[in-house]
Amino acid sequence: MFSMSDTQKKRFLTYDEQIDLLKSKNLLIEDTEKAKEILKEYSYYSLVSGYKDMFKIEKNGNYRDKIPFEYLVNLYVFDDHLRNIFLHEIIRIEKHIKSLYSYSFCEVFGDAQSEYLNATNYDYSKYQKEINDFLSIVQNTLDKPDRYRYIKYNIDTYGTVPLWVIIQTFTFGNLSKMYMFSKPTLQSKIAREFDEVYPNQLSSMLNVLSKFRNVCAHGERFYNYKTKKSIVDLPIHNKLKDYNTSNKNDLFNVLICFKYLSKKEDFNVFVITLDKTIGYIKQALGEEYYSTVLEKMGFPENWKDIIELDKK
Repeated sequence: MFSMSDTQKKRFLTYDEQIDLLKSKNLLIEDTEKAKEILKEYSYYSLVSGYKDMFKIEKNGNYRDKIPFEYLVNLYVFDDHLRNIFLHEIIRIEKHIKSLYSYSFCEVFGDAQSEYLNATNYDYSKYQKEINDFLSIVQNTLDKPDRYRYIKYNIDTYGTVPLWVIIQTFTFGNLSKMYMFSKPTLQSKIAREFDEVYPNQLSSMLNVLSKFRNVCAHGERFYNYKTKKSIVDLPIHNKLKDYNTSNKNDLFNVLICFKYLSKKEDFNVFVITLDKTIGYIKQALGEEYYSTVLEKMGFPENWKDIIELDKK
């Protein structure tokens, strides 16, 4: 049974009523018309419901004194930029893993379509259900080729679809699972392409990256997102003395994944771009909330010094 106040919160509100509600909760709105245009562009739910908590005294209470409406907007814009630059790098890694996996698999088992559909070419005794589910997805793609032009072309032209073609249809989540239930010899072959990375570490990184990839794809709040599972300790974690490494499931650990899975020049460019993006939020929210944002991202204040630690 909802109380009257609960019902009022859930009912449709006009833009003017939305602004009146924000003002009643102590949010500072000086330019009502501008605020209305912003609500039209982003929506109350995406902007306010998504980014209000940091600026409130209590979760469902009033805003802290003199918190301007622009703070919510600035945090929203920051998160949007953050999501875009991380997504770009995650997609780059996804493409690299797809290339490595398809090449390595075909090198070990052959390039016939029947080979990647053969459950015994995976660690079937350990992951029977996962492999059956995955192969059903792959077979469904082959049975309904009209969804992908390049799949239909290969079937119509050659009567078969090689792994390096069909792997382009896999989500990062499917790719992560495919690596997880692959035979150890294949896992090792792929992991050796990355310095100081073992198969179990790579598997955990792909799992975490796939979850962050989904958040990016759906445009959800990103900066403080955390996965249920963590990445397995990497060499850099053993060198961190003043940094709490107990939870390796936040955005800072995605950055650590990039350090090991991205090319050095790509990673360096990414860090420069990230530094500029983080600099924006420091200017836009001030020192106090800048520190809070970093904390929720899992970033230490000296994150650049930490991430530049030599892996050797």
